[in-house]
Amino acid sequence: MKLPGLVPGLLACLAVIVIGFVAFSLFDIVIAVLNTRFYSPAAFITIFGVGGIFAGLMAYTYGISAIKTKNELARWSLIGTIIVLGAIFYFLLARIEGGEYEIAFKSYGITSALSSLLMAKGKVD
Repeated sequence: MKLPGLVPGLLACLAVIVIGFVAFSLFDIVIAVLNTRFYSPAAFITIFGVGGIFAGLMAYTYGISAIKTKNELARWSLIGTIIVLGAIFYFLLARIEGGEYEIAFKSYGITSALSSLLMAKGKVD
């Protein structure tokens, strides 16, 4: 399997991570507006942390289903891509933003990268 065979899965992985962050940002805004009394910084971090876990697992699932030839190279390429995207969210995007959403970028990046490691042990479907 060469790199062109992996491209649809890697793009699906990237799309799920970005769409997940946007979706959880909107969810955070809705929760902040509807429950202002109970909304706290801990809820802010938790929303993006849980969102990162779901995004990491969904990115792997959609990525592996988009690849035609499923093998160990495909599996480790997706896991590596999710880890790199998590590091980009944690180091690069959190530093660039540097304001209110810095902790959100960091918690989303860490949890999405670490959740992909759940797929490290196992077989390809």
